[in-house]
Amino acid sequence: MIPLAIHGIGPVGAFGAGLDEWRAALKGEKKIEPELSDIETSRGFDSLPIFRASTKTLTRFIKSRELRRLDHFSRMALLGACLACEDSGQKLIGERTGLIVASTYGASATTFSFLDSVIQDGDALASPTLFSNSVHNAAAAHIAKHLKITGPNLSLTQGRLSVPMALLTAAQWLAEGQVDTVLCGAVDEYCEVLGYCWRSYLNRKNNYNYGLKLCGPGEGSLFFRLSRAQGTNTPLGYLEKHELNSAKSLSPVPFIYSPDACAKNSESRFSQFNHRLPIDLSQICGFLPITAAFDLAAAATMLYDQTLYLNDPAKAPQQIPFSGSAIACLQADSITSQKPLTGNCYWITNCPQE
Repeated sequence: MIPLAIHGIGPVGAFGAGLDEWRAALKGEKKIEPELSDIETSRGFDSLPIFRASTKTLTRFIKSRELRRLDHFSRMALLGACLACEDSGQKLIGERTGLIVASTYGASATTFSFLDSVIQDGDALASPTLFSNSVHNAAAAHIAKHLKITGPNLSLTQGRLSVPMALLTAAQWLAEGQVDTVLCGAVDEYCEVLGYCWRSYLNRKNNYNYGLKLCGPGEGSLFFRLSRAQGTNTPLGYLEKHELNSAKSLSPVPFIYSPDACAKNSESRFSQFNHRLPIDLSQICGFLPITAAFDLAAAATMLYDQTLYLNDPAKAPQQIPFSGSAIACLQADSITSQKPLTGNCYWITNCPQE
C-alpha cells in the first residue's frame, strides 16, 4: 500500500459534526449524553443507551428540498463527505476523483422499514422511497450526485475489515493512476433490530467489561479526502500501512488501539509495547463496527495537535512523547484479533516514506 496524504477529515457522530466538535469531544470538553431507549426482549423491556448522530447541519451544504427523499444513513454519509471536502478546502468535481463508501451493516434501519412495508402493504404497495434507499450503493450515489463526482464509485461491506479494505482500494486506485484524489469513508447506523440483538444476544454474552464503562451501540460516518503522498504537503499527516510482526516494528512510536476493536485481546497481549495507549472512543460515539475509521481520525488529530487525548477525565492531555513524528494505530479483525501482532497496523506520520 502506497503512502496516502490526508487532505480533509469529515467526522459525524453523537459528538456532533466537523473537526471542531470532534476535537472538543476528544479533549473531554464536550459531554456526550446517549439517548436511553426501551428495548423489548424475551426477558421484558430493558433500557439501552444509544449514541445517535444528528445531520441537521447538512443544510449548510445541501438545500432542504433536495434532502427530502434521503434516509438517515445517506444523510450521515453525505454530511461526512461534505465536511471532508470543506476541510480540504477543495470541491471534488470531475472524473479524476474516486469515491469509496464502506459499511458493516449498510442502511439497516431503512432496509428493515422497507421489509415492514412489504409485510404490511404487500409487494404492490411497498414504499418505493424506502426501497431505493435500501439499495446497497444508494448512499454513494447520493454523494456522487451532490458533489458531482464522476470517477470510479465503490460501495463495500466486509465486516470489521470494511475500513481497511476501503483504504487498500483507495491506495490501489491512486497507485494505478486511475484517479488523483479519493473520497474514502465509512458509515453505519443504529436500528431497532440491532438494539434487540444487542440486549438479547451480544450484551448477554459479553458485557464489554474491559475496564471501560458499559456503553451501547452508536452510529455515525467518517470520511477522508486522500491523494498520493509523493510531492504533497498536508498538515493532517500521511497514512501508511506497516507489517506488525513484533514490538520492535513500532520502535518508540506511540501505539494506540481501541478496546472495542481489540475486544478479544487481553491487556497482557499488549504488554510488550512500552508506549501502548488504549483510547476509548465508545464514550464519544458508542460502539461502532466502523471504529477503525474513527481510530485513524483520532490519531491524525492527535498528531496534528502534537497532543495525546486519552478520553479519560482523570488524565489531562499530554504532549506526544519522543519526536512526535508518527502514531501507530492497530486495526484488529475477527481473524487476527487473537494474534494482535499480525493485525493491520497503520501509521499516521508527518513525513511519509516511499
